[in-house]
Amino acid sequence: MNKRLISATAAACIALAGLSAPTSAELPVTINAGAGYWFFDHEVFGLEPEDGGTPYIGLEYALNDNWAADFLFADDETDFDGTGIDTDITTWQLGLKHYFGSGDRRFLPFVGFGAGEIEFEADQFDTVETTLNAGAGVRYMFGERISVSLESRAIYSVDESDTDVLVMAGLNFWLGDTGRGASSADDDGASAYGAGAAGSGDSGMDSDGDGVGDGQDRCPNTPPGTRVDLDGCELPVVQVASVKLMVNFATDSTVVGPQYFADLTELAEFLGRFQDLEVDVEGHTDSVGAESYNQGLSQRRAQAVVDLLVNEHGIARERLQAKGYGETRPVASNDTPEGRAQNRRVMATLEVEYEE
Repeated sequence: MNKRLISATAAACIALAGLSAPTSAELPVTINAGAGYWFFDHEVFGLEPEDGGTPYIGLEYALNDNWAADFLFADDETDFDGTGIDTDITTWQLGLKHYFGSGDRRFLPFVGFGAGEIEFEADQFDTVETTLNAGAGVRYMFGERISVSLESRAIYSVDESDTDVLVMAGLNFWLGDTGRGASSADDDGASAYGAGAAGSGDSGMDSDGDGVGDGQDRCPNTPPGTRVDLDGCELPVVQVASVKLMVNFATDSTVVGPQYFADLTELAEFLGRFQDLEVDVEGHTDSVGAESYNQGLSQRRAQAVVDLLVNEHGIARERLQAKGYGETRPVASNDTPEGRAQNRRVMATLEVEYEE
């Protein structure tokens, strides 16, 4: 066997030695290794290679649930028909695979395509040809990390316009996370292209494809794309609700105008919906008058709003706190009538996250 393939195989074996102890640095990578058989329809300087077997090794990197980048390397020796001339045949191919996952994500048909090179090296000559390839196959998952595959790939020589066929059977070793979603590109909890088909739990099957094995899945038949917890049950959707109250006042007044009654009703309904909420009702003034007087005026304005919420809308007084800030927190310039009007205000802002 050619030294290049021995080195590649040794490197793969070293990587596989860590399978029993995956780490947090796991990547969504599959190592493929096995045996192939060449069917040549190819002439090199007028000579046709004999059909024959070859070992191969490959790598796949999961891009998302269905697509993977694919690398293939195969190297072995054969003869040219009727000549006794030995030649070393080496090929590398780089491309993409698309997996069509079935319901349980264990039986995975796929197609692939790509490009690469094939080299024929003999004592008398050495030639390298550019290739395109396309193929199809199937992978069957036996557990969380191991599967078998069968694949046929047509390899077309761009330089010679000949097409050879390489049929391969092998083992596949998944190096990525075997739990939910660590390699999922769409955040649905399913590992990429079925590599997590075994999912969590004792069963090697994941019938609803949510990344949690049937043996642990307490909520079977989860719709595709649903975010799930460790038990396979749908995670609640977090929503955000908010309300803002702004009441403006005439100079030196604590009277709440009727134009603000609808806003007070909205705030009261919000507090009725979220019974655990408490709210600070903040009062403010402009800078006209003494600072100490404005401090008391802002407190009275805030208290006027609190009293309306309690007396007219039934909100518990202990959920409301009136706070006066006087003229210390203006939102506009006190040098103009318009700015002073904006500063004479009571405001309250509430925001809450809740689950549906």
